[in-house]
Amino acid sequence: MIPSLREIVLSVYAAGRMARFDAQALSYFDASPAGVFRSFFAAVLVAPFYALTLATRFAATTDAPDPLRFALAEGIAYVLSWVAFPLMMVDIAQAVDRPGRLYLYICAYNWSLVVQNALILPLALLVTTGIVPVDLGQPLWFAAIAAIMVYIWFIARSALEISGIMAAGIVVLDIIVSLIISAIAGRLY
Repeated sequence: MIPSLREIVLSVYAAGRMARFDAQALSYFDASPAGVFRSFFAAVLVAPFYALTLATRFAATTDAPDPLRFALAEGIAYVLSWVAFPLMMVDIAQAVDRPGRLYLYICAYNWSLVVQNALILPLALLVTTGIVPVDLGQPLWFAAIAAIMVYIWFIARSALEISGIMAAGIVVLDIIVSLIISAIAGRLY
């Protein structure tokens, strides 16, 4: 199911407000089962950001792998990254006694990926093209990653209504899943 333009705009707007630590923005997400499935449309919006980030990374690689293998491996990793973590969250929401908040969390999390990638893409382009020197780029990457971690922590804490420690655990799990998927993709090319 493809969300309406209105739902896309409201959801991205809500995700942006969540980035400013506004938990009231959760009311903009459609947390119905259909809304959860439509929230995966964010993957379509993020795909160009992701592809451009990968293209700049590929172009900056001195020992470039086969382009077709690289694209295929990263494409598979992209799909896995959109599916693996939300599926894990089904059991985690049950374990932390928040199954009724799962749909809201997945909606907010998925739409937040649009905001996250809107932050990462310009930084990736500036660093990989050399416009921003590596000495400055690394602290900027660290700051961007730290900001994203706090952002997804806030989403977990607010949407699931859990403690800060539990939300931190979810962030750590998200990072671990991402690193595993990236490592597997890297081995494929």
